[in-house]
Amino acid sequence: MKNKEKQIMDTNYADNNEIYIECIEKNKKGEINIAESPQIRLFFIQKGSCSFFCAKHFDVSLESGHVVLVPPRNNCIINVESSIQLLIIYLTIDLNFCNDFPFEALIKVEDKLTNIPQKDEVAFLKINKTMFDYLKHIKQCLSNGIKGAEFFQMKQKELLYYFGKCYKKEELYYFFKPVLTKDIAFSKMVYAISENVHNVTDMAKAMNYSLSGFKKRFKRVFGTSAYKWLCQEKSKRLFHAITCSRQTFTQLSYDFGFSSPAHMNNFCRKMFGKTPGNLRAGKML
Repeated sequence: MKNKEKQIMDTNYADNNEIYIECIEKNKKGEINIAESPQIRLFFIQKGSCSFFCAKHFDVSLESGHVVLVPPRNNCIINVESSIQLLIIYLTIDLNFCNDFPFEALIKVEDKLTNIPQKDEVAFLKINKTMFDYLKHIKQCLSNGIKGAEFFQMKQKELLYYFGKCYKKEELYYFFKPVLTKDIAFSKMVYAISENVHNVTDMAKAMNYSLSGFKKRFKRVFGTSAYKWLCQEKSKRLFHAITCSRQTFTQLSYDFGFSSPAHMNNFCRKMFGKTPGNLRAGKML
């Protein structure tokens, strides 16, 4: 980031060059673009206020004291209203709250919510006292040079433990719903390869499944067809690429595996109701 814009970004890696934590500070109005990641990310807004935008799926205003979950393979745009301090934690370990509260147990919570109106797709939690102290300690450790894969993984386990103990199960269900499946290992593998495949057949081959076997397991785990899911994931990445880059539509159609710009144009009309040109023009406005 340019110093003259008074924007600071500190990325913390371990020995294997895997990203674990990012600290972002910006003390003027403007836009922050954050690239996608194969990992689940938790955005802790510690100071300031912003409009948080992730692909085309949500656009909400948030103030300090909130945490937002961003699923894998999602780009983010943060419109800073005046200033902001943001801490991003990458979850690189298997999701589990504690021994007596496995992550998959949240699926059972859904049965108890059948009579409760469906909430919006975006769900966020408030940073309580326990979380505030946790984040403060994280930053103190980083400022003292305490880093490394073992440290970051230990702090992730601690964070998930606090989630399980400090929030109601209903709150956790809505918060983690975007990444909640009946088979975490399978879904994690799907997210890991989704960017490098363009169709269901290629995904099944990459995961060493027969096409029919893969479709059945995918439907059982994700609750939707693999084709529909791939289209939705592709649309999110494409929307961000169209509106937040200056690449030509010809190049984008090639990068995203379309046979031609006209094919990409038809895809955008189907998914967004607009052409790529309309989407880019609307973002500029």
